[in-house]
Amino acid sequence: MVAKSRKPKGGGDGPFRIRLNAFEADDARPTLDLSFWVGRKLLGRSEIAEDGQVKLDQRLLAAAETVRLGPKEADLDCLSEVGLNLRRDVFAKSLEAGVLDVARQRWIAWLLVTHCVTGRVRVCRRSPWWFDDLTVLAARPIARSVSRASLAASSSIASRAIDEPAVRRVSPFSSIDELIAWPTLCKPICDGVVEVYRRTCCCDPWIVYDPRLEELLQRLEELVNRIPEPIPDPWPGPFPDPRPTPRPGPLPGPGPDPVPIDLGPFFKEGALDQMALRAGEDLAAIRALPPDLLPEYINARPYLFCRGYSCSAPVKVAEGNLTVDGRFNICWTEFPTLLRVGCHREYAYVVKQPLGHLMVVVYDGLSANDWHGYDDDPTLTTYSPLAYGCRVNPAGNFVFLNAIADTGAHELITPDADGALSVVPPALTSGLVFPDAGTAPAGVTERNWGGTLKLNYTISEGMQDVGAKYYRIGVTEADAFGNAVGGTDYLTAGLSWNKAVPDGGGGVDIVPVTLGPKTVGGQTGLYLIPYDTNPTTEWLDGQYHGFLDTNDARWSDPTRRHLVTIEIFDDAGQRLRPSGTPASGLGGAETDAAFTFRRRFQETGATDNVPFGALTHLFWWDNRPVYAKIEDLRKDGLQFNDECLFFEGDAGSTFSVGYRAFHENELFQYRHRITWRRGLSGGSGELQPYTSTNAGGPPLAAPVGISGSNTYAQMLDTATNPSRTKCAFTIYLVIQNKLTDGDDWGFLHANDSAAVAIEITS
Repeated sequence: MVAKSRKPKGGGDGPFRIRLNAFEADDARPTLDLSFWVGRKLLGRSEIAEDGQVKLDQRLLAAAETVRLGPKEADLDCLSEVGLNLRRDVFAKSLEAGVLDVARQRWIAWLLVTHCVTGRVRVCRRSPWWFDDLTVLAARPIARSVSRASLAASSSIASRAIDEPAVRRVSPFSSIDELIAWPTLCKPICDGVVEVYRRTCCCDPWIVYDPRLEELLQRLEELVNRIPEPIPDPWPGPFPDPRPTPRPGPLPGPGPDPVPIDLGPFFKEGALDQMALRAGEDLAAIRALPPDLLPEYINARPYLFCRGYSCSAPVKVAEGNLTVDGRFNICWTEFPTLLRVGCHREYAYVVKQPLGHLMVVVYDGLSANDWHGYDDDPTLTTYSPLAYGCRVNPAGNFVFLNAIADTGAHELITPDADGALSVVPPALTSGLVFPDAGTAPAGVTERNWGGTLKLNYTISEGMQDVGAKYYRIGVTEADAFGNAVGGTDYLTAGLSWNKAVPDGGGGVDIVPVTLGPKTVGGQTGLYLIPYDTNPTTEWLDGQYHGFLDTNDARWSDPTRRHLVTIEIFDDAGQRLRPSGTPASGLGGAETDAAFTFRRRFQETGATDNVPFGALTHLFWWDNRPVYAKIEDLRKDGLQFNDECLFFEGDAGSTFSVGYRAFHENELFQYRHRITWRRGLSGGSGELQPYTSTNAGGPPLAAPVGISGSNTYAQMLDTATNPSRTKCAFTIYLVIQNKLTDGDDWGFLHANDSAAVAIEITS
């Protein structure tokens, strides 16, 4: 007798095929795969023809536990999620029918789907003072709003000297948002790679008395404790402004591996960590808000809303290059997946740039916890000194003053030019900066210039076509009518610009190129114009055409205003003046050319034509400091100036101060104030409210200024504590200067302090 082979139970002998339900002629057809498994072990596959016919291996079917149908490119995990996964006996029933129908909703998910993300990357150049102010503003809520006792159980911050005074400059910004948003020189990054990471988060909206709150508070307290402690320094009043540690220097030049630079606790490889930065204000707000308002506050802040434990581990899904305008458009294909209700996907980005032979991370959104939605079009901002942007110089034939450091030239209060080296008669505030309180930091207008002014001109690319090769910046004293007085002195310090140069091995070197000064055709103090097209390509962003030291003895007189002029020359040292303009009268060979000088008088929009042979602006700088001195202390108007003073009197006795607080030009005093503080961290009060009027000078021989007065009862606050009839007091005087270099918008100040003991004896 011949033994017969047995078929698997439920098997069929006829042809068998896979049929895609509701397939239409113009549909893309997925490449199908029929596989046989025992647990996670693959036994084998059966071929599927284009028309769906299956050449079935009965031996595989007999040995399998699970039969999986899905896209050919998918791995087991993907098949388990999107494929059709059948027990062997269930699959055998389809064999009997001769066909396995797959619903359109299922097979459509077996087609690869293209995903794309887009955004832009920029680098913002910030000076050390900006990082200082960021820490100042981040620390304020700790000192002013957060109860130290509430943190004692979980943080050492309770023992910090957060009431200690701090800095000798005052931030002009009232909030973190205002500081970050303030206009500055930001440029696109055009040379770099963007890596795309994705995570899946399943986060429920926060509710009243949410059990996650305690963990969130603990994390915020940890971040608060990392904010740098203040450095003790005299400060005029009860509310301190902490001072951070030193900040980074300029971009390093070419060489071996770049040295890591610490931007402080709020930055991760150049990216700003919002949760770390705002930990102080968030902790203060969460502790102060009533429970029913907490969900609204937390749900509105992505960095608080979705905690890391609610999300999967980040996975890199793609990478791509930046375009010439600093944007990225990165696409990849994958199989679609279904997310359960309440879950969503987030994307973070890491940006790398070539520097020397390395690819250096200049922005790390992963470490900074900076996640974005799929449909977002984010602007990724790096503050890394290692990052370099691309300078985009406009086409056309024109020249204008664009900025003085971080301050747009439209903020300069300059009269119209009425000649190559003159302006119309100036007004009282001409030559100062910030005419409008709406644009001035802290609303302080008409500030005096000082320090070193970093001048940034726009010399358009088309100027090459008219033969412009060099520029020169001159400084001339102006009289009361805006006319030049005496000769012109020129900026003559050596000046180099950095450019990116391929190193031949796929990397980039940052190379300095000397621009000048040069002497050509008898003209001295000339500098090469740095164009963006041949032969001087790939200049880095944020560079300046001149550094004007206002303390230079040639033009440092603070009682005089000065004319700052730029001239343009060809390769022979011949001055070029705009076509149709009169001769400049500035000496040397001169010819006309088809270009214009312009004046930037508004932030955006049109510029004014300046129809003269050179471009001149009026500046007024004054580097003289403000003066502060407490000269005497007064009881009932009687003055005393002994080293140790003990005042006695009745509750109505008065205390006041004789003092000097002035700038030699009163216009440049921002304000001064006198306050007092009682004992050790006691109450405080004010003797002299803020005023911008000079007191006690100049000169020093002038009579002293006299503050307002407080009674002994007010200072000892006997109304709330009748037994407190004597105490020691510290008196603070502070005066602030309006001076700015266009970069640091804070307020330098001088201060003085004194001490006295007061007792009510009757």
